[in-house]
Amino acid sequence: MGILYGLVSRGQVVLAEFSAIQSNASVVAKQILNKINQGSDNYNDSNVSFSHDRYVFHVKRTDGLTVLCMADESVGRRIPFAFLEDIHQKFVKTYGRGILSAPAYAMNDEFSRVLSQQIDYYSNDPNADRLNRLKGEMTQASSN
Repeated sequence: MGILYGLVSRGQVVLAEFSAIQSNASVVAKQILNKINQGSDNYNDSNVSFSHDRYVFHVKRTDGLTVLCMADESVGRRIPFAFLEDIHQKFVKTYGRGILSAPAYAMNDEFSRVLSQQIDYYSNDPNADRLNRLKGEMTQASSN
């Protein structure tokens, strides 16, 4: 299936989330947020992955903003982290400094639709995988 769940938070404050399936992804995601937001390095930028059952939770933290997704193990890391980077850019561009003071789920009504669209795109559109798309374009160019 691909990417099944997405979340954007500031620390442990969830600002928006979307799930493509019925699951406990939200509960596990909040446990991960709790785990990674302990200690004094809350604002350190990082990319990490956590396995849970047959899913992997991928997390990108940048400038105090955390973007998280749950994906099938079979998807690997490249596509989920491309999704996380895309979501981070769209979120910051849409909300700017409002992110710093927004209450929990303040952006959910609007941004959950963006999460849904991008989950669908990164799960189903072959063009979402830039590396494979570029390889295909190079193969096509060299065969002409």
